[in-house]
Amino acid sequence: MELNDRQKKILSTLKANQDVQIDHLAELFSVTTQTIRRDVNHLCEQGLARRVHGGVSLPATLTNTSYRFRSEVESETKDDIAIAVANDIPDGSTVMMGIGTTVTRIAQYLLTKSALRVITNNLQVAKILEANQQIEVYMAGGLLRREHQDLVGNSVLNFFAGFEADIGICGCGSVTDSHYAMEHEQLEADLSQSIIRNSRQSWLVADASKWGRFAAVKVASLSDFERIYTNKNQLPEEFSIQFIQDHEM
Repeated sequence: MELNDRQKKILSTLKANQDVQIDHLAELFSVTTQTIRRDVNHLCEQGLARRVHGGVSLPATLTNTSYRFRSEVESETKDDIAIAVANDIPDGSTVMMGIGTTVTRIAQYLLTKSALRVITNNLQVAKILEANQQIEVYMAGGLLRREHQDLVGNSVLNFFAGFEADIGICGCGSVTDSHYAMEHEQLEADLSQSIIRNSRQSWLVADASKWGRFAAVKVASLSDFERIYTNKNQLPEEFSIQFIQDHEM
């Protein structure tokens, strides 16, 4: 079932705070506690949240949350980023597209393009772009990660190495205050590094919720990306104005 705007905002609040009291959510959204409880019940039924004493928290899952959860959080911001990226991709380009929900959203805004060649291991990207016969889609084979809707492994890395893309688009699990794009697992970092190696230009997409979060595996320095797309007005304070000016964001 679809989530309403308030339920999506509750998810964003949970992602920022890990757990929140029902009373606080009611005050935050200017509704009754009964209304918030109905929203929380719906989120729990969808597996997007879990009840705790007096409140609600994130599901007790791995640090890198499910595709469904990530696709719902910051959805409007991800759309804004996706539109900006799609507008900057010229017709006739060869584009390598990696994993992540923001990357998937970009595909939705590429459907008006013509003569694109897209190389990907992202199942949702391939499924979306199948609707436009003017876009050639090259799909990597590998180990299916159902919860992330992608394919991974050495076969994917070898597949990417067979191309030279005009533009490579990477998501990430976090961006550190030491200016590194990070991932939660080595195999995810390997994928993005392969995209960077096999693309003339590398573009990073990371909404503000990723900045300052923890993820353990280095992908690349931000200086390795020709462009960085984010909602820069919402970045944490540790990412200074000078930092933003020094990067094309």
